[in-house]
Amino acid sequence: MGQRAFITLLILLALFVAFSATPFPGAMIGFFFGIAVAFFIAGPTMLIGQALEKAGIPVSGTAVLWALGGLYGLLVLAAAFQIWRRLQQQNPDAARSAGLRLALLIALPSIAWLSVNAMKNAWP
Repeated sequence: MGQRAFITLLILLALFVAFSATPFPGAMIGFFFGIAVAFFIAGPTMLIGQALEKAGIPVSGTAVLWALGGLYGLLVLAAAFQIWRRLQQQNPDAARSAGLRLALLIALPSIAWLSVNAMKNAWP
């Protein structure tokens, strides 16, 4: 990925974060984010929790949230390590690509929080 494309995509990501705080686009982003969480995170997590409870391992909601948060933290650390590794290999294009992935991983919680708040404020 070239430097111009990297900067352009970072600016677009920043605009997306900014749009997620506005009333209408932010509310729609929050709605779609909620649907994605319901299908891709909550459903599989409940199935895994039920399977663990049937196996005799008690699982609480707090423990699951900590596990998911820890997994997300590991993803962020892995992306940062990947940047460092590619810079050591003197491959700036691949490092920019990994840097954009890290920026997206860092921006996702902000987008989620801002858009859900915009959704709460937009729909009484």
